[in-house]
Amino acid sequence: MKSTKYQVFLSSTYSDLKEERESIIKAILEMYHIPIGMEMFSAEDEDQWEIIRRTIEVSDYYILVLGLRYGSITSDGISFTQKEYEYALEKKIPILAFVMNEMVSLPKDKRDDDLSEINKFRELVLTNSKMAQFWETKDQLIKNVSISLMKQIMQKPGVGWVRGDKVGAEEALSEELTTLSKENRELREKVVELKSKLSLKAPNLKLDIKPFVIDEGFYSYKKTEMPKPLNFDEIDTHLLEYVSREDINKYNDAIPSQSQLDNYNEESEKIYRIKNYSINLVVTVVNAGSAKANNLIIDIEFPEGLLCYENNEVHRDPKTPIPFNPLKSAQAEYDKKLKELKDRNSALSRLSRLSQDPLGLSQLTSLAHANLGFLRTPQINKHWSTRLDGRKLTIRIVSLLHTRNMKFDDEYMIVPLKAGRHTIEAQIICEEYENIETQFIEFNV
Repeated sequence: MKSTKYQVFLSSTYSDLKEERESIIKAILEMYHIPIGMEMFSAEDEDQWEIIRRTIEVSDYYILVLGLRYGSITSDGISFTQKEYEYALEKKIPILAFVMNEMVSLPKDKRDDDLSEINKFRELVLTNSKMAQFWETKDQLIKNVSISLMKQIMQKPGVGWVRGDKVGAEEALSEELTTLSKENRELREKVVELKSKLSLKAPNLKLDIKPFVIDEGFYSYKKTEMPKPLNFDEIDTHLLEYVSREDINKYNDAIPSQSQLDNYNEESEKIYRIKNYSINLVVTVVNAGSAKANNLIIDIEFPEGLLCYENNEVHRDPKTPIPFNPLKSAQAEYDKKLKELKDRNSALSRLSRLSQDPLGLSQLTSLAHANLGFLRTPQINKHWSTRLDGRKLTIRIVSLLHTRNMKFDDEYMIVPLKAGRHTIEAQIICEEYENIETQFIEFNV
């Protein structure tokens, strides 16, 4: 049991919280501390305010318990409980506030008919006492008070009271602590001085990524519009031979929904930007420090607005959800028929030219030599390696001398999928680093 006793001022309305007050006082006594409250004063007599005020000033902690009664009013127009609370707040006494849940069912003698005043007081307490706790039952209140008071004493011990026969020992201990604190401060200053004289060699790793630039064409992708349904009765007469009502109905039924068309346009716009605005990802790792870095691992996380992919990855246009217009097929059939008629008229002239060159030697062309393509073999290097997994690119480097850099520029492509500010996060670790270093690279597209 510690020799220091702390004085705890208990503030609340009395008649409606009498049992709760008795239990809190008992709990404080069981913790070997000193409870004090309105039981020691005449709460109805404002001449006693000076005594209450001085008592609050010398208390180490202030406990406020609010029920659903506001209490008797002072000449200041506020209740005694609120007056005590505001004074503790003014004197910066540590306050532990416990506010009853307003939904608790209570008898009439424990609850005001008009809750406007108590609600204003509750709002004041909840605004100024950030750690205020709600309670519903007496047992819950006592438990919360005991735990909160114990934590407050441990974290922010007050001045407290000490027995007279312990004062000498306390003073001696205080002097010893003062001496040790002084020696500790002098030793820390000496350590700082010695560290400043040492020339510590360490790597200093920096990451650089080549930026990209977009032009006005970035937003020039033309979205596919929703086709209009066809009306069989409005088809040109010359096409009726090549299209049926059933063809028209099938086409109308196959017209996509708006969400399907939106998804198609979104994917098509993405492919458009990949094909037109992708550039080689150029990553430069620089060691600007005074020592070699060993076993580097660099994890580069790309945001959703930037796409990184392998430079041999193929991106194909999505399949359109728009059905083929049967009128185009009908027009093609009609044009084909016209062409056949024209071809019959020119048949004799073609036969005549063929007779002048029977072997058709003028139509022969020489064969072109085909170039054989080879699959790209990943470069194997014992000094470094890279790996792309989703949006994370990992670079591993065996070692990097100080004042040197290493560039990676032929493995991957990068493209902005949307304009705006993009932040790339890179985490760097090496044998010489005690902790992971995080760097952020921002691009404003």
